[in-house]
Amino acid sequence: MNTSIAIIGAGIAGITLGRNLSAHADVTVFEKSRGLGGRMANRRREGFSFDHGAQYFTARSKAFKAAAEQAVAQGHAGIWPKAVHTLTTNGLVADSRPTEPRYIGIPGMSGFANGLAEGLEIRKEASVARLAPSGNGWALSDNEDRHLGNFDLVISTAPAPQTVRLMPETFSAHADLKTVKMSGCLTLMIGLDAQLDLGFEAARIEDPLLSWIAIEASKPGRSEKTALTIHSRNDWAEANLERDRGEVQAEMLQSLKRLLGKNFSTPAWLDLHRWRYANVERPVGQPFLFDPALGLGACGDWCLGNRVEAAVESALALSEILIARLQGA
Repeated sequence: MNTSIAIIGAGIAGITLGRNLSAHADVTVFEKSRGLGGRMANRRREGFSFDHGAQYFTARSKAFKAAAEQAVAQGHAGIWPKAVHTLTTNGLVADSRPTEPRYIGIPGMSGFANGLAEGLEIRKEASVARLAPSGNGWALSDNEDRHLGNFDLVISTAPAPQTVRLMPETFSAHADLKTVKMSGCLTLMIGLDAQLDLGFEAARIEDPLLSWIAIEASKPGRSEKTALTIHSRNDWAEANLERDRGEVQAEMLQSLKRLLGKNFSTPAWLDLHRWRYANVERPVGQPFLFDPALGLGACGDWCLGNRVEAAVESALALSEILIARLQGA
């Protein structure tokens, strides 16, 4: 009888881990949302499309480069942007750094995750709230105490602050989880009826409030309708996550007006998304966490750093340990 493994979270770490383990065990991935990819997210409203989480990813290791290029060949990913300029109150500063391929999912950022997840058993809109010892394994249940199944091993790929609340105090790496520091982000999504040419596809922003702006229609596979995605600074988000949405939107729009000289206060579509765990400020400093005695583990970008590839590297490192354990069982 195969070992049963529950993976909590269908972001890139969870999907990578699931792909690697599925040939060696019965793997079930639990995802609290309707979509896959975690912060590699996409939102569609009124014909507008917004990548309101991660904007692109790079691939520097040989293995991840191969996965990214395979996704491009399969139509799950593309290359964008050509350059990332810097927007300041004095104007646009051209990107002079050496070029490096930047990848995005198609038709939205989540497209990359969807491609990787093909063939996996994923239970969407299934939020794991509790773990309870059951025989030699663990019983999973949701917020309403509904039973989600019994598993021999459980791995959380959720952000560290969520994982630490889920893991029992007896988890050997509980103290390590508490050392991780993550910060939030506030994302403004603006949909316009008219065409707009700002002279760039994407730009980092030097501003007390804002950090990033993307022109969504410039991305391959996207809607041609004019849509802007604007990220706040992480430190400003941390100080303003609980504020009134309307007040936050107004301040971000005012900063955008100051930078671009344009008023976006009455667009065809306007929305704000709060990311509570958007950025890894202080990683745990090791590739993964695993307690072999309890059969509990955790991995994710927060183990190594603030990049999509860090999530992949973390999941690959943990999968090697788990495969060796499964083959020796």
